[in-house]
Amino acid sequence: MYFLLARRNDWFRTGPRILSRPAERPVMTPRTPAALRAASLMLLPLALAACSSGTDSAAGSVSTKPAATTSPATASPAAKAARLLTGDKLRAVLLRGDVLPKGYRANADATRDSGLELAPESEDGAPGACGALEQTGWIRIAGIESAAFAQGDFLNPKREEFSQEVDTFRGAGAQTVMTRIQQAFTRCAHFTDSDSGAPVPVKVKSGPIAGSNGQSIKAVLTSDHWEGGTTLIATRVGNSVITTFYAVQSADLGAAGVAFTEKIAKNLTIAQR
Repeated sequence: MYFLLARRNDWFRTGPRILSRPAERPVMTPRTPAALRAASLMLLPLALAACSSGTDSAAGSVSTKPAATTSPATASPAAKAARLLTGDKLRAVLLRGDVLPKGYRANADATRDSGLELAPESEDGAPGACGALEQTGWIRIAGIESAAFAQGDFLNPKREEFSQEVDTFRGAGAQTVMTRIQQAFTRCAHFTDSDSGAPVPVKVKSGPIAGSNGQSIKAVLTSDHWEGGTTLIATRVGNSVITTFYAVQSADLGAAGVAFTEKIAKNLTIAQR
């Protein structure tokens, strides 16, 4: 008897917007954070103990200690009251392809969720490098592992890409993630991307989204070496954070990502009730 926690995927953009290189399919690099690797090891002895104890339980379930809560000084009432949605529930709030412009098709290799189990609590890690902002799973730049996640990805024939992810956090984790993302946007206002072999200067212009009461922030990535740009959105809904990545070759730089993220936020608000 054992449990397997799914791992996120990060997709590296390798051509759709860089003028000096031909377009090619992005290269997938699996997310394998230490916290998730440890989670599978921690769940195994718990599951074995449940099997040998003689206690009746539903198939595919495991008894664990209640999640530790943060103090009232660090966790808002909304964060403590909201239930932790598992990966299968988070998957249901993601957008379907028919919401996107014509031509986008689901990318199965970058679409997954953490399933029915919640990852155990883990210590916060260090913030990620600025290059993480060029990955679809860019929430990792916050350095905090979620209890559950779901992600979906779409590509069109021009290799433009829309990626969406929802992560659920314990305690005040969602607020901390939003703070760290804002800090990362500021810290990475100018950075150099060397993944292609030649240094490419990248500019990041960020700020809060009007009317969001500070719960949504946006960053637009551009470079003189790119055609078009990428819009990143982070939105907190209770104990969850939505992150989207919209890379296009057009002059609007993926501005429609704001409206797409708002649709996900509405779905998530309903799911948390």
